[in-house]
Amino acid sequence: MEPQLSGYWNPYLETLDRDKLIRIELKNFREQMAFAKAHSALYRRRLEGFEPGDIRSLDDLKNLPLTEKEDLRLAQLDQSESIYGDLLGVNPAEVTTFRQTSGTTGKPVYVPESYESWQWRIEVWCHILWMAGFRETDRVFIPFGYNVYVAFWEGHYAAEKLGCEVVPGGALDTKGRINKIIEVGATGLFNTPTYGLHLAETARQMGLDPRELGVRRMLCAGEPLPPATRSTLEAVWGAEVYDHIGGTEPCAWAAMCRERSGLHLMEPFFLVEILDLETQTKEVEEGELGVAVVTPLGRRSFPLIRFNTKDVVQKGGHGCPCGRGSMRIDGVTGRTDHLTKIRGVLFSPVTVEEVLRGEFPEITEYEVTVRKERAMDGISLRFETREEMSEDSVKELRARVGERLKMKTNLRFRISSVPLGRLPRYTLKHKRFKDLRGLEDHES
Repeated sequence: MEPQLSGYWNPYLETLDRDKLIRIELKNFREQMAFAKAHSALYRRRLEGFEPGDIRSLDDLKNLPLTEKEDLRLAQLDQSESIYGDLLGVNPAEVTTFRQTSGTTGKPVYVPESYESWQWRIEVWCHILWMAGFRETDRVFIPFGYNVYVAFWEGHYAAEKLGCEVVPGGALDTKGRINKIIEVGATGLFNTPTYGLHLAETARQMGLDPRELGVRRMLCAGEPLPPATRSTLEAVWGAEVYDHIGGTEPCAWAAMCRERSGLHLMEPFFLVEILDLETQTKEVEEGELGVAVVTPLGRRSFPLIRFNTKDVVQKGGHGCPCGRGSMRIDGVTGRTDHLTKIRGVLFSPVTVEEVLRGEFPEITEYEVTVRKERAMDGISLRFETREEMSEDSVKELRARVGERLKMKTNLRFRISSVPLGRLPRYTLKHKRFKDLRGLEDHES
């Protein structure tokens, strides 16, 4: 059956039952493990003493070591034979595409893609776009310069493979991008949640209603998309908004279907484990939070075995009205390296976003800062409102925000409002949370 006549990009794979999916994934895991041991210097060392035949069930996976991002960095220290160090899984002559991580948590990791591996990534993205309702009749606008980062390159090539018309808008400023969306009649949009909100805000400043620009669906990438933020984007754009999660190293491994209730694991392209936050040694139960550990099962040029994404997700079930048999995650709550303790309380910045976007539509932008105050941790929130408010109204709003944040986080915030336009706007990943405790300690 042709994809255009189906609700699925690959009807066979997407409707397999759990038992068949697990059998395929275990078989492919063993094959990927054998390939990695044979062709990757990193995994020849890390998997010494382990054999593919040892993996007979999902429970056997926990006997293998996790791969951390720092392991990848260390594996690229020796670049005497290749800039990819010990991570390369194919002959260097087979590499056709260079990508790298953003470097936000340390030295960037260089990622080699052979033509075969790159096409595997594109096929995964075809599933993601098809699930979100993108079709050959869509004209998709991508408002970024792609540079050496991977996400929008994948989206671009996959959209072309679906038959969409792709309009790259990287060289334009925000107003120019809005004008181009209108000029070409774009129906689809790829962006970060932060930039989707910024585009809408800029359109209103131009006297335009984002809901009338013609965008029918939006796929977000690059940062968490809490339900409240997704609802805000859908309201301001009058469009369906879809989330997905992935990374340069493991690829895009989960995404939303048309039900927009949680994200489907992209099975059987990946084997995904959701492990307990404390020890990362056992699978969590449905409804519990855990860390996603991902093994891509069809990628040879950059093999990864049990990569710790550090993404904190809520494990879901495997039934969905869309008919797909894949496991789901019910939400992405942040990252383990974004979780921090403030006055003994475990705090996630995503909680603030959920409260502000979900309950206070009058707030358009915000910033959270943590710093040491007389040997104690202090946390503050600054926000802007969409419209000018009276002093009494702002005071009452600050009190309501503080009360809701205290209830949700068990922390008392110092809250202030600033004039519209005072806080920074971001075009890619936002930096609304600033933890200055270590920096200030270092400077002192």
